[in-house]
Amino acid sequence: MRKLFKGLVFLGVVAGAAVAIKNVLEGGEAPGEESVQITFDDGSTKGLASNAIEGQEFTDIARKLVEIGV
Repeated sequence: MRKLFKGLVFLGVVAGAAVAIKNVLEGGEAPGEESVQITFDDGSTKGLASNAIEGQEFTDIARKLVEIGV
């Protein structure tokens, strides 16, 4: 069980590093800048900047969900 847990932690670290490197290479948002990406059931996505009214609403909802631990 412990070996499995260590493997999952390692996998999480590798995945996080890959995402961080991808964002740096693609010129992702500036540090601290937030964006919202909504994915629909049909697989289409919609991106919103957090400084837009719609994006701010979704950002506030996401922060509340994180606060309550969902």
